[in-house]
Amino acid sequence: MTGQMKFHQIQDPQAAKIPQQSKTALTMTLDPYEQQYQQFFGTGTNGNSNVNINQNEASQTEQTPENDMQASDTSAAMDPYQSQWEQYSGQPASPAPTSSQGQTGLQIQLQQPSDPNPSSSNGWETASTTTTTTDPYELQYQQLCNQVSAYSSAPPAQSQTQSQTQASSNSWSPTNGAGYSNQQQPTQQETVMSEPAEAVPSKQEDEEEEDRGDEFLRMVSSEVAYKKLKGENPYALTDIDISLLIQRFLDNIEDATQKNNGKTKGQSKLRGEESPKEERKTILVLGTGWAAHAFVKLASTYDLRIVVVSPVNHFVFTPMLASAAVGTVEYRSMTEPIRVTNPYIDNFVEGRAIGVDVANRKVAVQLTKLSTVTNTFKGIASDAPCRLEPEPVLTNIIYDEESNSIQKDAAAQGAGDVIELSYDHLICTVGTAARSSIVPGAKDYCFNLKTSQDSKRLRTAIGEALEFASRPDVQEYYYAKEEDKIVAQTERQRRVRIAIVGGGPTGVELAGEMSDFFRQICRSSDGAYQHLKDDISIMLIHGGAEVLPAMDEGLRNRALVALDDQGVELRLDTRLKEVGRDYIKIFEKSTGDEETIPVGVTVWAAGNAPVPFVAELLSQLPESAAGPGGRINVDEWLRCPTPTEEGFGSILALGDIACLEAQAKFDSEAKPLPQTAQVAGQQGAFAARLLNRGYDLQTTPPKLPELSAEEGYSILRLWLIARGLEEAPGFSFLSLGLLAYVGQEEALNQVTIGDVPVFNYSGKIAYALWRSVYLAKQASTRNQALIVFDWLRTEAFGRDITRL
Repeated sequence: MTGQMKFHQIQDPQAAKIPQQSKTALTMTLDPYEQQYQQFFGTGTNGNSNVNINQNEASQTEQTPENDMQASDTSAAMDPYQSQWEQYSGQPASPAPTSSQGQTGLQIQLQQPSDPNPSSSNGWETASTTTTTTDPYELQYQQLCNQVSAYSSAPPAQSQTQSQTQASSNSWSPTNGAGYSNQQQPTQQETVMSEPAEAVPSKQEDEEEEDRGDEFLRMVSSEVAYKKLKGENPYALTDIDISLLIQRFLDNIEDATQKNNGKTKGQSKLRGEESPKEERKTILVLGTGWAAHAFVKLASTYDLRIVVVSPVNHFVFTPMLASAAVGTVEYRSMTEPIRVTNPYIDNFVEGRAIGVDVANRKVAVQLTKLSTVTNTFKGIASDAPCRLEPEPVLTNIIYDEESNSIQKDAAAQGAGDVIELSYDHLICTVGTAARSSIVPGAKDYCFNLKTSQDSKRLRTAIGEALEFASRPDVQEYYYAKEEDKIVAQTERQRRVRIAIVGGGPTGVELAGEMSDFFRQICRSSDGAYQHLKDDISIMLIHGGAEVLPAMDEGLRNRALVALDDQGVELRLDTRLKEVGRDYIKIFEKSTGDEETIPVGVTVWAAGNAPVPFVAELLSQLPESAAGPGGRINVDEWLRCPTPTEEGFGSILALGDIACLEAQAKFDSEAKPLPQTAQVAGQQGAFAARLLNRGYDLQTTPPKLPELSAEEGYSILRLWLIARGLEEAPGFSFLSLGLLAYVGQEEALNQVTIGDVPVFNYSGKIAYALWRSVYLAKQASTRNQALIVFDWLRTEAFGRDITRL
């Protein structure tokens, strides 16, 4: 954006008399960012500015040596702010405020005598030009003019030498609030007002000012940088990566056919083959989370032999764990057995990976004990052979459920049921566990919300807390003394005080769901626990100054208002110090005060850490594989470093344990991708495509293998060649935004396409979109039907409070 302003030089009648000069017309073409740069740092024109001063001689008069001014054409780089602003105010210009109207009018007057007789009051003419501009720094220019106008009628004293230097260099000084005129002071005035010259800035000060100027100029040198400076999102709709959207659309078409390979009458339509390959690669998948579920769902069992290992046999839709914890939906409505996800996988092993041999490509798995009350099934699974012909081994490597760690050589615990499974490619998606061990007592007394079992335990704990607070020992009417009544009331309130640690999406949604649940069961008309209406309280503890830090500022502020309106006690900028059976200790960062708060239930939703198997795997990988936070560094094809070249490409790390850095379009440096379900799901689908297509993962970039003489071009290979995918493209994350529920049928929506924001919204409409997205993202049509039924049941009959 370029603004053009014409200045005609005239003389202020109040100024000192000076000889007539030639009329001067000035044309300035200034970048709006450079104007702010000049007035903020007081530097001369630089970069995009072009300032031309054309002086057209109108008349020639006698010039005195003290105010000698040439009338010929000149071209100079002006410094309109620094010398005059420092001379008159002694302080730098302040940052420019942004105009609230978007457009303002700027009138600048420069004065010069038109009559040879300067004493004539009628010999002055005023020529002004008004320019309308959208420059956001224009108000600062006007403010600067108004601030220095007080000095124009009586400028401070300066030496004769200094005045002459200013005149000879065409420096500019303010004459009134409207503009600037070429400064020439008469000789008589210069002699009277002579004073010592100002101190010359030191070299260090000049370098510091130059560094500040360069830094600021970089910040405002473009529209993108200027938006970042104002804290706005620099992206526009034109920045959407259309090519990535097209590729994702074509990938979905391919996925729709590939995921049915081997599942329809034993045929592979894209390969044109009638039976599965005899020499299929064995793919060992660890976990049943978002990445593993996406991989298993899309992987071609016609081309790959897939074995899944996980402590649980199902995938859970984790964003709805908070809803399940209060009975809005049931656990089974948002889970899907992994065998149902892909019925044609070779095997599922219910166990936990506890060791790995990278060199020999084997994983040690501790099997889950399959036992009932009568111990009927104990030991059967450890002896049953699987299709991979695992070798049962006796070992003392035991995974301790209580300490969440792998214990070796624990002879007192006895030999564990451990088997070894071989693989060609290891898909490591073991996920993370709650990082509650960093706070004393949190691991023992906090409830987590990572799995369906966590949600079930929390739901049981909430029900028990309600019943515990309803017992006779905490009811006032059983006591005669007033002090006993106060003690009973205080204890009753403690038993139903819920503390949630963590202000991320999990913590905020849990606070909103609990608020809805307690409001329903405590309503005066038919609430089952209406006698606890004034006792139940929810406290949200967060170490940052705002909740939902990943969302935009407007949505974060709305979340605070919504939670506060529902009565949720917010403890921001507060750190959890200790957790006990019936209390927590918190530390306020701003004041340094510590406080002990009695609570009944404490929920940990503050952070996650990798499971112990990740450390076991990193111990056999090169040092370059160790990423921040215990994660595994991977390249753009999700391959982690290996000790040997022969093993490179055999291990792919996906999901929360993978650390893949990506650089956004307008970011100066790359950042690790977030640990979210979106990232994990897209990585799982990407890994499935790599193996379905048959890329050689040992090469960089992975390429399609050469066809043998007996092999022909399949439909899949022709499809890839037509798309130009003989070499595998790297993984690109396409963010679709963030959603969060805050209670009372209000949600927050931050919808994006990649890094480009589409819209932000909150309220009832956002709540409808939140439910629509969660419904559409369910694992199967069965889950969608069950979720809808649960929502209708909750609206009609309320949440179930039965404790089973």
